Amino acid sequence: MTLRVAFVSMHTSPAEQAGTADAGGMNVLIASLAQALGQQDVVVHFITRRSHPDQRDTVPFGEGVVLHHVDAGPRKPLPKSEIDGHLDEFREGLRSLGSFDLIHSHHWMSGVAALPVARELGIPHVMTFHSVAAHPNSPLRDGEPPESPARLAGEVTCATQSDLVIAVSHHEAAVVIGRCGAEPEQVAIVRPGVDVELFHPSDTPWTPCEGVRPGYLLFAARLQPLKGPDVAIAALAEVPANERPDLVVVGQTSADFSGYEDELHALVEDLGLQDRVTFLPGQDRESLARLMRHAALVLVPSHSETFGLVALEASASGTPVLAAAAGGLTEAICNTHTGLLIPVHDPVEWGRVLTSLLRDTDRLELMGRRGRDRALDMTWPKVASRTLGLYRRLLGDR
Repeated sequence: MTLRVAFVSMHTSPAEQAGTADAGGMNVLIASLAQALGQQDVVVHFITRRSHPDQRDTVPFGEGVVLHHVDAGPRKPLPKSEIDGHLDEFREGLRSLGSFDLIHSHHWMSGVAALPVARELGIPHVMTFHSVAAHPNSPLRDGEPPESPARLAGEVTCATQSDLVIAVSHHEAAVVIGRCGAEPEQVAIVRPGVDVELFHPSDTPWTPCEGVRPGYLLFAARLQPLKGPDVAIAALAEVPANERPDLVVVGQTSADFSGYEDELHALVEDLGLQDRVTFLPGQDRESLARLMRHAALVLVPSHSETFGLVALEASASGTPVLAAAAGGLTEAICNTHTGLLIPVHDPVEWGRVLTSLLRDTDRLELMGRRGRDRALDMTWPKVASRTLGLYRRLLGDR
């Protein structure tokens, strides 16, 4: 039986992912899962907020996937902290699209908007958070934009009232159960997948561009304090000058961090790294994959990650990862096998480990091969099959 599933993602449209630096981010994850499900006897209706006046109401988005834009607030991009002021409008737009077999919401705002609609239709509601708010007393909140006052309560509502929560890592599952109150038996773990055809090892030499020399390091994420680009830059300064590679920083800032890139440029100047650090804007997926497969190492110094898809994409590219032992990153890579995890964010320690790895080319090559082998078992079709199995079990129970 073909299922008609609503993917509700209020603030992330897959049509906007091109040019997004955070290639391991939520846009890519949700769009990839929707497309993989669309190839497995599911019709996915991807419903998101209209963020541009030219976006059509309905747009085909590959086999088995239809993209719907609904009005909720101004037809322009909004900071996440402002979007939840338009939940009621979004909910009405969702209601207007008719019935489904199941609603799968992504991120807390989508869940708060969609839960009442699922109850009205008498259908199951599945929740995936992708990120859970830092606790109000957590140091992770330092330097971050203010959360919506409704977020913590909204996450509890989604965790306790959904029929099923699909977590992307054991770390996220523990937070959803421990902090948000979800019943353990209503939480399942399905790790994200990776496109192993797009992200693959290099079979051609690196062609220098933007002045970047071979053997470079890569940081790719949104430019915000939580992602730790300052740690990557400061760690580079700890590598002996005669062994220091180039560092490519790929990313863009959001409205919540409009001045942060200027701070990073100032840090580069203070450390005397102007000839070693290159900033690139957000890349399309193909360009990012090319940068990944030619890098010597991918650096992921995030202070918190529910999973860390960029680390898995690096592994699929045959590139080892040096990452913080934070949250789901401990599951995205296998420590000492596909990369190394560092339990602190001290640039001196990062520089020490980085220097040691760069001197051991045999170890880097072995990590790259192991990473590729592991990624081949974590493809999106396999993730879609696991997700579809959970859908069918939930529908069968009802």
